[in-house]
Amino acid sequence: EILAGNNVLVSAPTGAGKTVVGEMALWSAFERGLNGIYTTPLKALSNQKFVELRKIFGPENVGLATGDMSINRGARITVMTTEVYRNMAWRASATNGTSED
Repeated sequence: EILAGNNVLVSAPTGAGKTVVGEMALWSAFERGLNGIYTTPLKALSNQKFVELRKIFGPENVGLATGDMSINRGARITVMTTEVYRNMAWRASATNGTSED
């Protein structure tokens, strides 16, 4: 599905291989000139993945967004906590008139 250009949501237990799927999706998006978002449940994990992905994709291409910090805003790949992603999605849905509030 990812290589066909479709969006996917991966939810699996620790050690099941989510990271491999996520990194493959980022590579696929990056090669096609698209942006990507990589989420983690904890700020510490986001910070760790931010460092790792900067080594893979280059520091200019990777940004970080946590509840209290934003680095390289507008980068092609953004690492963020699921909380930040959820808030972005809620704001976007409210802007588009699809909020259920």
